[in-house]
Amino acid sequence: MPRAKPSPKENDVLKVEMWPIQRVLPYASNAKVHPERQISEITASIKQFGFINPVLVDAKGVLIAGHGRIIAARNIGFKKVPVITLGHLTEDEAKALRIADNSIAISGTSWDADLLESELTSLRAVKFDLEPLGLDNIELPEIEDLPIAAPRPNRSKTTIFLSVKNDVAEKARKTCVVALDKAGIAHNL
Repeated sequence: MPRAKPSPKENDVLKVEMWPIQRVLPYASNAKVHPERQISEITASIKQFGFINPVLVDAKGVLIAGHGRIIAARNIGFKKVPVITLGHLTEDEAKALRIADNSIAISGTSWDADLLESELTSLRAVKFDLEPLGLDNIELPEIEDLPIAAPRPNRSKTTIFLSVKNDVAEKARKTCVVALDKAGIAHNL
């Protein structure tokens, strides 16, 4: 398959340009769905940190990566957005990158629960608002996948605290009861 232009080399610099937002064209067959909650989180992120992650476009200005960021930027009222043009990609390579960009980021990844909790705790300590950015709703590994810490010596019980939003507190309690009962663990929930 012939390339449109030579591929960037390791030491080449990608050029970030500011484009009028209407110049960035959506890809009509974009398979990635952006639910309203995600757009709200992207919008909050752009408002908090700025538009710091340029969108990627092909030689014709059609989006390869950044559909959600463009929707959020339009909602905010941005007139210009940062863009990187990947003019060296063929149409098929651009199509493949659209899919890869969305799937590789989530493929087989997980959070280190201890490190994540430490980072979130430090943000909460300075009253950083995690909710608009979606950081209050991060999915941690399944309980079966977590390493089990040895119980503390000289204790017959350990208290576990769980922090959830008020509107889902009862659902969370019932979920814990079911999981503890299924595991055969005595509790007082």
